[in-house]
Amino acid sequence: MSFTRTEFEHGLERMLGAKPVLGEKGYDLSAAAFDIPVTCSFDPQPDAVLGGRVRLPRVKVVLDFSRLNTEERLVVLDRFEKVFQRGGG
Repeated sequence: MSFTRTEFEHGLERMLGAKPVLGEKGYDLSAAAFDIPVTCSFDPQPDAVLGGRVRLPRVKVVLDFSRLNTEERLVVLDRFEKVFQRGGG
């Protein structure tokens, strides 16, 4: 993903309807996941450099929704994707 931490936290706030809480295992997304424990890690990566001039922040994001069943996972993933969807091809 290409986000700064601030942009990412704004997206999480839209998804959760409240300020995101960062714990030891990542951001707590339980409020968007039927109050079942779900976490989301944010791991900054080296910037992507395009044409030697344009720098884009990169981050590895991992969702841990192992406690959700398949249907619940799809709902949470759909919410996440809608919040963080950007234009492009």
